[in-house]
Order: sequence, then C-alpha cells, then structure tokens
Amino acid sequence: MAERPITWLHSHFLLPTGGTKFIFEVTRRMARRHPVEMLVERTSPHWREQYEQAGVPLHEIGGGTSTSMLYWLGLPAFVRRDRKAVGAAAAGSAALVSSFFPMHWAAVAASGRAGIRHVHMCFEPFPFFHDREVIGMYPAWKRALLAYLRVAYRSLDARGVQGADRLLTLNEATAAQIERIYGITGAEPTYAGVDTQFFHPYSGDELADLRARHGEGPIVIHSTDFSPIKRTDLALRAFAAAGSPNGTPPRLLVTSTREDPRAQRELADLARSLSVADRVEFLGFLPYEDLPRYYSLADVLIQTGTAAGSGATTMSLPVKEALACGTAVVRSEATDEDVVDGVSGYLVNPLDVEATGGRISMLLQDRARARDMGEAGRRRIVELYDWDRVVDIVLRAAVG
Repeated sequence: MAERPITWLHSHFLLPTGGTKFIFEVTRRMARRHPVEMLVERTSPHWREQYEQAGVPLHEIGGGTSTSMLYWLGLPAFVRRDRKAVGAAAAGSAALVSSFFPMHWAAVAASGRAGIRHVHMCFEPFPFFHDREVIGMYPAWKRALLAYLRVAYRSLDARGVQGADRLLTLNEATAAQIERIYGITGAEPTYAGVDTQFFHPYSGDELADLRARHGEGPIVIHSTDFSPIKRTDLALRAFAAAGSPNGTPPRLLVTSTREDPRAQRELADLARSLSVADRVEFLGFLPYEDLPRYYSLADVLIQTGTAAGSGATTMSLPVKEALACGTAVVRSEATDEDVVDGVSGYLVNPLDVEATGGRISMLLQDRARARDMGEAGRRRIVELYDWDRVVDIVLRAAVG
C-alpha cells in the first residue's frame, strides 16, 4: 500500500520570495524520503516547472490570491474556498504542513476532522496584522484597510498558529516574536539551508566576463523585492555614505526577485539625488545559476531591512548565499545567527546610514580583509546551514 503523502499548504507561489524558495528547497529534498504534495491557491509557470522537475505534485485551488485587492475585499469567500480544498486534501494525507495565512487556520479544522497532525511553519507573525513597522511603510489608505482586516481576521490567524500540533519557525529571533504575539513558547527553529556546492566562491578567471561588464571593482551587491520591508532606500543611502575608499569609486549592483518599474524608478531618482546614479546598476531578476557568480564578484553584500520581527530580515537567504560564496556581509543587527560581527562581516543598525556606510567603506578599503571575512562566513554556513537538517526537523514534527 502506497505511503500517504505529507501535504504542504501555502497561499501562492506567484513571487520568487525567500519563503517560496525555502519551501521548494525543503520539499524537493523531503520528497526523496517521504511522499510530499503541494496545495496552493495559484502558482507561476516558473514554480510549476520547478516542482514538476523535482517530481513533487503541485495542485492549484484556483482563483484570487493575496496579491490582489479583490482577494482582501472578498476574504470570507476565499477563506471558505481554501478550507474546503484543504479538507479534501487532508482526507488522503499523512500530515498537513502549513506556512501562511489563511492556510494554517484551514489546516487546524481539516487535520482535526481527518485525525492527522498539523505542523505550522511560521516564518513570522503575519506582518500585515502584527508588524507595526511594516504596516507603517504603506500609504494611509492601505494602513486603514490593514487595520480593518486585523480586527476582522486576526482571530483566524491566532487560531491557526495556536491550534497547530507542532510549531516550527526560522530562528530564535522569530521564535521570540511568536512568543510575544501569540503567547506560545517552544516554537522549534529549523534555520535555513544553503546548497554550498552550488553557492561557492568562483575564481577570478571564472568571473572575467562579469569584470568586463561591471568593472574591476570594488563591487557592492544588494538583493531586493522592492517591498518596503527590504529598505533598499537605506542600502542606497549607505552606499552613498561609503564614498570612494582608496579613491576608487565602487559600484552597487541591485538584483531583484520581481519586477516593479515604479519602485525602481523611485530608487533610481533617489540614486540621482545622492549623486551615485552613475555607479548604481539595477540588474533585475537574475537567472538562478548566475547568483553565485555575482555574489563571488562582489566584495560585500549589504542587507538593510529594519523590521526585527520579519523573517525576511532575520532569515535572509541572500545573506547566507553570499556568505557561502565567500563574500563578506554588512547586515541588520536584527539577528547574529549568520553573520558574526567583525568576523564574517558587520552587524549594523541600517537606520544609522553613516555608520552603515562606514562599515561598507572599511571592507572596500581592505579587500584582502573582506576576502578573509568571506572565507570565515563560508565556514560558518557549511557548518550550520544544511537543508537536510531542516528536512529532518520537519519530518520529525510531521510524522515522527
């Protein structure tokens, strides 16, 4: 008799966000040890192809998702739709794993009826309800809508988290936020993984084409999705504050995980106002296979998110991937679990633009020191951030 699958529930796979990448890396490895099926509201062709190549069945509910304003205006109907689909999926599942609102709430009810376990992977307390810093970054009309949604639906969010049989999270920082918001202790950190065979340092000869395209350096790199939580504006300001160490003007390469022409224009305007527009390149969405080459090209990666309660700030796959490629990192002090301050980079308060720029300048002034820090960072990533370890934790939580 075939082993029943674990069904992983997520809202949608329409954006190449860190959470979406995390789920893919875990589930494709999990499928080698236990059958896994995915259930989402909708997916992009990219992720449909990725799951098909990995041999992991991916099912779509269809209809609206949280990327649409109509979804939030008609949320009761969409919640009922999701609950019905999750209930049907649970009947043939060994366990449910949920990872985003409102799927965790639907999973609580469905797992109880089916008599199976529900594990909630809480990347962070739902930011649209609980992260005042994130909410405050939006315009007034959106803040008003979020205030209404929080009052109307935060009980669903709380029941989804509090009703799970096991609660997992990214790291100690997000575990502390879960305790503060939901009053739950004991959320087990999985941390993240990095494919350190794929993300590895490239030699100078292997980067000759990129050097010809972007110059000999120094090079700073930053990854964004153009959302307010990434605070790319602070990355630009810190880069400007770093100046030109040793008289050589550095270049800032900005990669993005999605397209947002309006946000990019605003950032380009900011770069012009800071007099660094001629040294900032917006590279857009890079092919996955190019990421380790660009990380290796850079002398330093900067991450300037300020929301300490956000998994996007504390987990930050680009930080770990850059370290795995031997690149030093200047990152938000929201966590010290990947960058060791003064060893593999620097921890900063990104709101202190001058201090952040000063740390960038120090690394660009002494590129040999930056390489040494990068090598220390790779050693830490190889030791601590292993995807198979994450899979072990999820499987133990779901099926013992």
